[in-house]
Amino acid sequence: MEFTCEKKDLQAGVFAVEKIVTTRSTLPIIGYILFQADKSGLKISANNLEMGIELSIKAKVVKEGAILVPAKTLSGIVSRLPEAAVSFKLSEKGTMRISFGQSHFNVHTLPPDEFPVMPKVKEGKTFNIDAATLGLMIRQTIFAVSTSEDKYVLTGVLLDFGKGAGADATNFRMISTDGYRLAKRGEKIKGKEEIKGRVIVPAKALQEVLRLIDLNKADEQVKVTFSSDQISFRCNEVFLVSRIIQGQFPDFRQVMPKRSATKIVLEAQSFLQAADRAAVIAAGSANIVRFEIKNNKLHLFASTPDVGTVDEVLEAEISGETKSQIAFNIRLITDVLKVSETEKVILELSENLGPGVIKEEGAGDYIYVVMPIRTQEGA
Repeated sequence: MEFTCEKKDLQAGVFAVEKIVTTRSTLPIIGYILFQADKSGLKISANNLEMGIELSIKAKVVKEGAILVPAKTLSGIVSRLPEAAVSFKLSEKGTMRISFGQSHFNVHTLPPDEFPVMPKVKEGKTFNIDAATLGLMIRQTIFAVSTSEDKYVLTGVLLDFGKGAGADATNFRMISTDGYRLAKRGEKIKGKEEIKGRVIVPAKALQEVLRLIDLNKADEQVKVTFSSDQISFRCNEVFLVSRIIQGQFPDFRQVMPKRSATKIVLEAQSFLQAADRAAVIAAGSANIVRFEIKNNKLHLFASTPDVGTVDEVLEAEISGETKSQIAFNIRLITDVLKVSETEKVILELSENLGPGVIKEEGAGDYIYVVMPIRTQEGA
């Protein structure tokens, strides 16, 4: 096996696949990256048994072959190489000679025979979606997944296909929840035939998809294929496949408030900045911030003994009940404001300490539901 490629191409490829490599495992072989060189060029791939990724790199192949290279060592070498052509040559003893200029490394390798085969999604449903749109949908939902393995089904994002209920005109929705808040983002996708069904995709897989979209600055289409147990994403020359989480996702429609008592329209950035400042004081009191309407303005109030208080006042357009008072974990509020794409957001409050709702003004189908915190003042 022998080939030459540019350092920048090699580094981009290694960086793309190394993130899923697992070094702490009872199966050491998944700590390696697979190199496959043939007439079409060079393919590199990684597989941690839950998720696999494969991509192509421009390379001048002198001799075809396949070999496993330790990911951590390879990444360390490649990130420190000068911007130049890099040559790889496999010796008969199984060491890989990595040459650049007048210098070289010799790295021990493994034969590829026992490396997990990249899974293929069989008998799946397929659709295409703009990379930028998919990236936004992921960003606006992934932060609300659960991090607790006790709620394993909630550590993923639900992909829900088919006609929406009521006024929902979308046919593709992504929903996430950790039990305290819920994020739902919908889009209208086009396809040769209507897609129906639902799958739960691990947040780790979607995080990789998002990273690859950002890395490639892709403004192209992502091809998504899913079956009952696997899902794949193809973007440019990158192919990623992941297992699907099996289980029953909560019925997100039951969480949606039927009506609101108060509607508050706010400048998104001003709201975020005020919430961030209030969080400084609230950090010592379980992040609790009280939201109160006074004189047609929204006040964010937090108090922590031996630390101090804060009263942030925000200009707002308020309709409905004007004597509303409710408390939230402010971190759950700043999370959604950081991924908002509109200049203004709408905060809707319910009666009797019902959940709060945040929407984007004049934008597509995005809704964020957050449970309030019962406090002595709000009781």
